[in-house]
Amino acid sequence: MRRALALCLILALCLSAALCEQEAHWQALTLTSFHLRREPDESAYRIIKLPKHGKVRVLEWGDEWCLITYGIRTGYAKTEWLYCFQSLDPAEYPLRNMPWTVSGYVVFEREADIRTLDFEGITAKPGQIACADTVTSPGTCVLPVWRDTWSLAEGEGSVHAFVPWEEARSGDIIGGFTTYCGASQGGNKAADRMHNIVLGCEKLDGTVIAPGGRFSFNQVCGPYLKSRGYRIAPNYSSDHEGYGGGVCQVTTTLYNAVLTLPLLIEDWAVHRVKGVPYVPQYFDAAVGTYSDLVFVNTLPYDIRITAQPQDGIVTVLILRN
Repeated sequence: MRRALALCLILALCLSAALCEQEAHWQALTLTSFHLRREPDESAYRIIKLPKHGKVRVLEWGDEWCLITYGIRTGYAKTEWLYCFQSLDPAEYPLRNMPWTVSGYVVFEREADIRTLDFEGITAKPGQIACADTVTSPGTCVLPVWRDTWSLAEGEGSVHAFVPWEEARSGDIIGGFTTYCGASQGGNKAADRMHNIVLGCEKLDGTVIAPGGRFSFNQVCGPYLKSRGYRIAPNYSSDHEGYGGGVCQVTTTLYNAVLTLPLLIEDWAVHRVKGVPYVPQYFDAAVGTYSDLVFVNTLPYDIRITAQPQDGIVTVLILRN
């Protein structure tokens, strides 16, 4: 009996070691505390209990279960128990939980009222630019707006596809994203919040990153102080406001623009588990004293970032420089 138990233990250790040798393709955080399972089944043997907000590495990503490692332990976790996925090799293993497929941008040719159930809305003006989701037919497209979508009617704007990064020439737009903000955001400090968004865009606009170069949002746009031109506005800190409040909307827009390309994100954090209203859950990006957005240019040429605050339309585009 003892020999059988010892043999089972040895086999289990060998299996665990073999699984640990697999290369991780993503990393993620645990949304809740749960037991790591030996098989993709909630009744399977419990290996170890994982803590809430623990960092794990993902070997295999499935719709229902993921094979993960935590420390030296390897086993299965339900995909819904994980959040904040990051790709460790975005060219080979892109994210599989993207809430949108931004593939181009629209240049408005006439005024268009953009609003959703949760977003009170803004009026896009001729010449303004917004990034677009799936193109439904020539001259029409869908725009991700807050946690919803808004459809562009034919004749309201000209639709353009991003140039595939492998085919891009100097000046071509290869990626981007847009978020929206109305006059009601920020309450009685809405003007100060918008001032910080505009200032953050001005500091970010024109940034060039060489191949292999490392970009830090805090280094480019911070510190978020009065002496740097920032104003006090609402934010998601414990004080609910601070200098630079609103600049995280610029960061969030940039983060989602980066996700349209195989760029390697090294550092990133969400504001809170439930997220922010102007992007889907888990796709915001917080910056400040304790967080930053850092990514590496893994493309074989310089890239340039343009950031445009356009009366409630915040668009970040990435170009081949």
